[in-house]
Amino acid sequence: MITYVESTVSLGIQIVVLCLLIGAIFLKTHKKYRQHGIVMFSAVMLHIVSILAVMVPSFRAYIGPGVINFSDLWAIVTFIHVSAGFMTALFGIWLVGSWHLKTNIQGCFKKKRFMDVTLILWMLSIVLGILLYLVIAGSI
Repeated sequence: MITYVESTVSLGIQIVVLCLLIGAIFLKTHKKYRQHGIVMFSAVMLHIVSILAVMVPSFRAYIGPGVINFSDLWAIVTFIHVSAGFMTALFGIWLVGSWHLKTNIQGCFKKKRFMDVTLILWMLSIVLGILLYLVIAGSI
């Protein structure tokens, strides 16, 4: 079972990831594409660590051996959060993996629309994750 402390650490990591995303957007708007890629690589790695260390075990404990009750609002929010987060992780791995710290970034521009979709999913996942954390912590 995931403890409150582990969940709080995971939330802290995700807030750092959110800050990295905002910083990466700032770098991109200032045409610092290589730095943007390095920051995004860091964000993806932190995101994966948090998913594997806390989120997967937490989700497994939440769903247990039973069936998810989709008449429960929080179960639906959790399912959307998990789906968006899983897709974000896969897309992020693919994007930074296809770049793999190259100095030539021309191939990256072809993936811009894909990057935009990934960013939207990532933001959705983080916002829903924060909301779920507040619900679990009893703040909402």
